Amino acid sequence: MKILTTLSNLEIMTRSQIQTLHQTKSTRNTNFIMQSLKDYTNSIRLQENAYYLNKKGATLVGAKKQFRVNNQVQHKLMRNDAYIYFKPTGWKSEREFLKPVAITPDAYFYSGSTYKFLEVDNVQKWYTNVKKMEKYKAFKESGVFQKQLGYFPTIVWVVRFEVRKEKLKSLAKEMNLFCEIYLHEEIV
Repeated sequence: MKILTTLSNLEIMTRSQIQTLHQTKSTRNTNFIMQSLKDYTNSIRLQENAYYLNKKGATLVGAKKQFRVNNQVQHKLMRNDAYIYFKPTGWKSEREFLKPVAITPDAYFYSGSTYKFLEVDNVQKWYTNVKKMEKYKAFKESGVFQKQLGYFPTIVWVVRFEVRKEKLKSLAKEMNLFCEIYLHEEIV
């Protein structure tokens, strides 16, 4: 049931992500467990199997929405790697903030002793990152979070390429935003 609940929260997970999060020890054991849950899950083959809830599984755990395979699979798996890396005590995937600026980070979470925004840049256009940074800058300048928390949350970026990492560092400095920027390979 714990695995099904995690699938409900994270939408889709690879076999190794399940193995890490639920400490199922071996690949063989994890495969055995996932085979026993086949009535409640579907899978797709990537470098390894990735699992998500089917209709029966979603109903069983009371999921609000059922995952559909689309072009965002790799993006969601990268977001899950960040979840595993940061070990948050609170995690909201794609939480919308509407005021003063509409922004939807890939996740809003509490880790260590602070809140953070997560942005995953898998293959998006550079101007999309610039627009997001501009929104975060406007959000910070509004002072909403500083009034609530006493600080503005750190923006965590997970990117695929070193060149993006350097460009984001430069952009964050220019916009006076505190960002932690990781290559995907640094957090897996």
